[in-house]
Amino acid sequence: MKIWLLALVATATAGVIPRPVEVKEGEGQLKIEAGGFVALRDYDKRAWVEALSEAAGVELRMAPADVGSVVQFLGTDFVPDGLPKPTGEGYVLRIQPQTAIVHADTEAGHFYGLQTLVQLLEEAERDDGATLLPCATVIDSPRFGWRGFMLDESRHFSGKEAVLRLLDQMARYKLNRFHWHLTDSPGWRIEIKRYPKLTEIGSRGSETDRREDAPRQFYTQDEVREIVAYARERGITVVPEIDMPGHADAAVRAYPEHDGGGFKNGKPFKWSRFTFNPAKPETLAFLDGILEEVADLFPDAGVIHFGGDEVHFGWGKWKELPEVKALMEKEGFSELAEVETWFNRRMAGKINELGFATGGWDEIAGRDLPRDGTLVFWWRHDKPQVLRRALDDGYPVVLCPRRPLYFDFVQHDSHKVGRRWGGFNPLDQVYAFPDSLNVLEPGDADQVRGIQANLWTETTVTQARRDFMTFPRLLALAEAAWTPADRKDFADFEERLKDQLPRLDRAAVGYYDPYRSSPEVKR
Repeated sequence: MKIWLLALVATATAGVIPRPVEVKEGEGQLKIEAGGFVALRDYDKRAWVEALSEAAGVELRMAPADVGSVVQFLGTDFVPDGLPKPTGEGYVLRIQPQTAIVHADTEAGHFYGLQTLVQLLEEAERDDGATLLPCATVIDSPRFGWRGFMLDESRHFSGKEAVLRLLDQMARYKLNRFHWHLTDSPGWRIEIKRYPKLTEIGSRGSETDRREDAPRQFYTQDEVREIVAYARERGITVVPEIDMPGHADAAVRAYPEHDGGGFKNGKPFKWSRFTFNPAKPETLAFLDGILEEVADLFPDAGVIHFGGDEVHFGWGKWKELPEVKALMEKEGFSELAEVETWFNRRMAGKINELGFATGGWDEIAGRDLPRDGTLVFWWRHDKPQVLRRALDDGYPVVLCPRRPLYFDFVQHDSHKVGRRWGGFNPLDQVYAFPDSLNVLEPGDADQVRGIQANLWTETTVTQARRDFMTFPRLLALAEAAWTPADRKDFADFEERLKDQLPRLDRAAVGYYDPYRSSPEVKR
């Protein structure tokens, strides 16, 4: 592919995040005035017209057939000779003196071209009621197919409005996977109609409120469908996580007949009902029923994440359970790890049967699950050998290590609330990933699906603190996930980020301001 002259760092695409792959400066400018038409190809996307109107500061209209338009969304057949035809999520944006054209082969490609054009319009010069865009050609496509963010809602609940607002920000910066951590020991946050006590009992409480009469906090199935549809309109796939066999306390509070205990080394663990009974037929049927409803609620997810992590923290009672004893005798098992492996294979088989890949934290890489039906999420930054083994064994992997991609870690050395582990996760380290990772080899590219940041919410009680811990690191994540390594430049990113902070203010999104070291939001 021809490398274009990269002359627009300070002009046409100066404020765009993530930074486009290639840019060619043109001559002249496009004048956009009120009443101009937007030709949407075959899409019925009034929201796209509204977004362009708001960004341009003038009211634009959806074009009827055969009308000249100031903005056009066209397919790849109309890409001029000498320019590459975009595929997948890629696009070509041509800003010319009479029109701006977004070429793409898919709706996702057109949507990402729209996001770039919106950012350009927001920063464009205004002249007597019109908006002026310098002419340019932008050729762009993502580095990774999986560009994700995970929100833990079990420990502290965000709610629908906060999630919709988050999805808006993810879409603007071309992130495309929302990993929704809906169940864990503190609370169960998704309605399952055949098991109503999961929300009648299991949704009460949080990490900081253990009262039995605490308010119920969960998403109804109608709310889940609404959020999934909202995300889909913004190019985002919602991936649900339903934890098993550990992190099960909230579910077991509601249905104690499925209790597998929560003891570690003979002593009660923090959560006394940490696990499901991994071998009880009724428990397996219970989990099957949950997964069936989840599959119906997230039909386009592609992946159902079942956790699979930290089980050894609370499996100490398993050896006393009659069903586990019987299973171990039948299968010739001598270690509880073998029981965990058996359970993981059993439940992964159910997820695959429902038509989804099985997602799990990196512990599952040692469970010999089907390579073509499993996605490993590498989170233990201090165990690079686990990542290396998963890749060598042929598993596709999403990179989301605690350092630097856990957003519950502090982001400045002056901050007192949040995690540290031999350091913390400042903006520049988020931006530098995964190029800062020394484990990857050239042959791993096909197996590394992408990267993802995770916000665990033990220490983020309020939405204000969740925003403070997420932004602006989410923008650094977005550029790390989209922009090729040879186009990344942190100093340039810092300059472009300055233009984005006022927009976060207008969207009522809180953030840490790295330019003035704004005070820490501690709760």
